[in-house]
Amino acid sequence: MQKGDLTYRINGCAMEVHNHAHRGHMEYIYCRALAIELNMAGIKFEREVWLPIHYKKWRIGHRRCDFLVENKVVIEVKAVGKLENEHISQAIDTVEAWNYADGLLLNFGGPKLEYKHIFNNKVKPESEFEDAPPDLVGELADDLFSSRHYMPAWLVEKMQHDRVKKKVK
Repeated sequence: MQKGDLTYRINGCAMEVHNHAHRGHMEYIYCRALAIELNMAGIKFEREVWLPIHYKKWRIGHRRCDFLVENKVVIEVKAVGKLENEHISQAIDTVEAWNYADGLLLNFGGPKLEYKHIFNNKVKPESEFEDAPPDLVGELADDLFSSRHYMPAWLVEKMQHDRVKKKVK
């Protein structure tokens, strides 16, 4: 993390939240406060973004991230007493599954702000992935992502379309 780079600026916003919101709140409170600070710092972000989960060459589902900042950094927010190894491992696995190079794990629940910068050097172009066919994963539905285990098909299609458009720009 270099002074002035994006993750450094995000961390500054997170520290401001921790200094003013203190401990004891639910995660969504910290997310809202962080959104205010990111906006005030002029950092572009999206909240509650559904990102595809990749497995080998397949897209096999979607999971929501707390923040996607400037389409470069994925942020996961926690409000626990202390970050444990399982939180860090999960953050690493998630950033890799989402196929992003940078992630930040922020914990507002402890006496001090805890943050971990997650690096993923295994990023592949989105064009190398394709939706997993239902029969490959043992699903009966014609469209894997319209199965009852996932969100509505129209929403998945819209999110995939929007995500691809943003990555192409």
